[in-house]
Amino acid sequence: MRSPRTFRTGPIIRPEAAPIRALTVTMTVMCYLACLAIGALILINRAVDTWTSGLSREVTVQVRMLRDTDVEREVAKAREILGATSGIVGVDVLDRDAGAKLLEPWLGTGNLADLPIPRLIRVTIDEAHPPDFAALGESLEAGVKGAVLDTHRRWEAELTRMADALSTLSYAILSLICVSAIAMVIFATRTVLDANAHVVDVLHLVGAKNGYIARQIDGRFLKTGLMAGLLGVALGLLTFFLLGLAGTVGAGGVADASRGLLFAAPDIAVWSYGALLSVPVIATLICLITSRVTLIRMLGRVL
Repeated sequence: MRSPRTFRTGPIIRPEAAPIRALTVTMTVMCYLACLAIGALILINRAVDTWTSGLSREVTVQVRMLRDTDVEREVAKAREILGATSGIVGVDVLDRDAGAKLLEPWLGTGNLADLPIPRLIRVTIDEAHPPDFAALGESLEAGVKGAVLDTHRRWEAELTRMADALSTLSYAILSLICVSAIAMVIFATRTVLDANAHVVDVLHLVGAKNGYIARQIDGRFLKTGLMAGLLGVALGLLTFFLLGLAGTVGAGGVADASRGLLFAAPDIAVWSYGALLSVPVIATLICLITSRVTLIRMLGRVL
């Protein structure tokens, strides 16, 4: 006697279906762009924190060269005033060559010999108990000819404003990526269900419930979102790795920033990689929730 044949139910939506393939490609691109935006946001915030912390620890005193004035004596006076001020932990008088090097990117090296380049004094302050900058500036102006105190507060405010603008732009890009991904999932879900309407009708005829049909379909979208998210993160990490190889170590710029993103200290790397690895999770949730809501509406009942 022949044994009864067993049948295995195949998927309602095949992985090689055109809408699923298109969704996988577009979601991968969206996840890749999201990784780039998140990486850029991390690098911007880290760079601004580094710059502003450096500016908040130091101020600069300029002693300009005036006619009939011994600039070295004025520098010595400024150093005495700074050394006697509470809240200052270090005073470093830079030589004339140090000031000239700061001007070389704009004026070159051959036009600085006859210029009245001011002498610079780098002042390290106690961040916990900073000095009264207004009173210090008045003391320097009264006691030292040609002295000007630069607290870098204007530059710090500009850097903070620039960082806020770039961060807002990055968040706006991430929001647009999420909206675009939701729209693509809705379109793909409708396309898949319309293309397989005859299969859904047959399943209804043999007694399949809408809940079973929806689980089969949105399960395919869940796998698509997870795969696209992982591919997007992999491509994003590969991009930052290649950018890190593009420049010389210690030269600064995008190359060093990319290396700092990938090979940061453990306490920083946890947050950086956590933010990047959240992309597959969010992509999966977008595909799952959006497809389920769309299926509920199209199948005509709450599951």
